[in-house]
Amino acid sequence: MSQSVEVNSVESEAIAAPAVQAGQRSAARSGTRAIGFALALMFVLGFGLRLSGVSALGFAEDEINKLEAVRAYGRGDISPNAEHPMLMKALMFVSMQAAEAWNARQPANQISDEAALRFPNLLFGALTALPIFLLTAAFFDRRTALLAATLWAFGVNAITYNRIAKEDTLLVFFMLFAFYFYLRAKQTSGHDARGKRLNYGLSGAAFGLMLASKYFPHYFGLNALYHHLFRVRERQPGEPQWKTPGLFYLLMLVVFLVANPSVLLPQTWAYLQAYTSGELLTHTGYLVGDTLYKNNMSSTPFWGTPFYFYLLFLAIKVPIPIIIAFIVGLVTALRRWRHPGHAFVLLMFILWIVPYSLIGAKWLRYTLSLMPLVYILAAIGIMTLAGWSAALFKRLKIERASVFAYAAILLFFIALPAWAAYKSAPHYALYTNKFVSESTAGFYFPHDEFYDDGLREAIRYVCENAPQGAIIAHETPGVVRFYLQKFGRTDLQSRVLSDPSFNIDPEQDTYIILQRGRTYFENQEKMNQALSLFPLVYASCLRRGLAAAEVYATKNGTRLASMCPDVNL
Repeated sequence: MSQSVEVNSVESEAIAAPAVQAGQRSAARSGTRAIGFALALMFVLGFGLRLSGVSALGFAEDEINKLEAVRAYGRGDISPNAEHPMLMKALMFVSMQAAEAWNARQPANQISDEAALRFPNLLFGALTALPIFLLTAAFFDRRTALLAATLWAFGVNAITYNRIAKEDTLLVFFMLFAFYFYLRAKQTSGHDARGKRLNYGLSGAAFGLMLASKYFPHYFGLNALYHHLFRVRERQPGEPQWKTPGLFYLLMLVVFLVANPSVLLPQTWAYLQAYTSGELLTHTGYLVGDTLYKNNMSSTPFWGTPFYFYLLFLAIKVPIPIIIAFIVGLVTALRRWRHPGHAFVLLMFILWIVPYSLIGAKWLRYTLSLMPLVYILAAIGIMTLAGWSAALFKRLKIERASVFAYAAILLFFIALPAWAAYKSAPHYALYTNKFVSESTAGFYFPHDEFYDDGLREAIRYVCENAPQGAIIAHETPGVVRFYLQKFGRTDLQSRVLSDPSFNIDPEQDTYIILQRGRTYFENQEKMNQALSLFPLVYASCLRRGLAAAEVYATKNGTRLASMCPDVNL
């Protein structure tokens, strides 16, 4: 009898096995489709946040350098702005050309120069959710990966620096893909030679594109260091041993040169030598709070911007729910540091925050390459808190309550930061969390928080009110040159405040644009002179009481209503 039952059972299992396997495959396909839909939705919403009001902000001086390089590309000259690689500027060239073609056909729906130049970064910034998902899933699991990707898509700190025409967005996008494909190569069995070579090749190509985006080769070295210190997969008995193939390095070099041919020009190397030696530096200083610090590499490690610069950023510029999840994730990773995934984010985070904090030159846009690590650690923290919550309710035998607990956790850690980002549009850079007052926006990091926001409006005021041949004094020659031409006032004389040869003459019609974020050691005296001697005639405001750029006139200018309600003219 027992034998009969056993035989029947085996036969039943044999018959049921294909159905079980088919069900598993169907569930896997459904899960993959659901993840694909979630990633697509994150991209659409993340792109929408990045695009929101992108033309409301005028160009910054750094962006004008890109615009002028793009215009030079149209003339066949690829040498301008040689301290940075070509890839981003090439994409911007395509974007600007497409915008011009659109504007010629759609005179009623014009794309602004600001939007066209920034579009590639808006696109790749939103797409970065994909490599974050892939890298996190390869180290951990899909739930953690979806959380990390969501935090990036809706993260106000990521959105802020995806909206400016600087190289960091493409750097992060290709860096994460390079890390991912190299990890997959290491995780692939040595018996799968084709899979190994494919992933190594894709990683090499991604590293090449990373270097063609920004000259930051240390991320390549950090990846090599991690894989030297940690094994992501144990080699099986009899499995062939692999070393990183020459194809990896060859593709990296070839792709780098194809995407950045200007590096082969002799004038590029001459310019880079002058740039890195500080010969092209015309002013120094970064205002942190009320203190002006040196902000250059030669001031490393103790004479530049303060070492707590990036720690302060994390404390007051990151939404509080993310900070809480990040701390929990960091503690979890420290406790499990032998796990390959936890070891990766720990090593990368520590080797980011320590060296960058010691370097004398600091800018908040550099944190764009830090935020994926912050978001991955925060995702680990959210999963840890969710696990604790589920275990607690299981012990209390309250099963349904655990579902509500999961929903509350997701609402707190996802919805609240996303709402904070939505409310901050279009001036995302001004966001501060509740650890500090809203009135401190633009106080601790004025250069990066304002980033020449409001300057376009100040220049427009001068163009509309200055007499023929008047002087416009400022710290942004590229921006002023661009908007004087756009507003039809090329008769105005553009002078730079920090230029030692320029002195303010009270007897001459002069309009002085002052920006707190552009306070330098070289212009402090002239800024104080303008503040104490001349009337404020205009202030452009980003929010109530917060003036981004102020205009002072040596003679009685035409006084207009201020854009800033709490600034008394």
